Amino acid sequence: MATKQSTELKELKNLISDRFDRLDGKVEKLTEKVDSIDKRLVAVETKVDSTEKRLGTVESKLPDISEKFGELKNWRQIAFIIIAGVVGWFARSTRF
Repeated sequence: MATKQSTELKELKNLISDRFDRLDGKVEKLTEKVDSIDKRLVAVETKVDSTEKRLGTVESKLPDISEKFGELKNWRQIAFIIIAGVVGWFARSTRF
């Protein structure tokens, strides 16, 4: 009877050990995924920061640009809007 209990305890110990090994493997995979997500987040934050800097530059120049645009004659304003629209349309149509 003692050997039966001993073998059952060994089996239980092996089962628990196997489960912990599986759990360790899953934790390692999750850790790798979190590290990957962290790296992607850093890249996204870098892109957002650079975009915000560029946007700040554009915002600071907008009053000057709008003033110069307002000084143009009406036909030049219309031509500029049409050209900008066509360029924008081509730019959007080339992206898939």
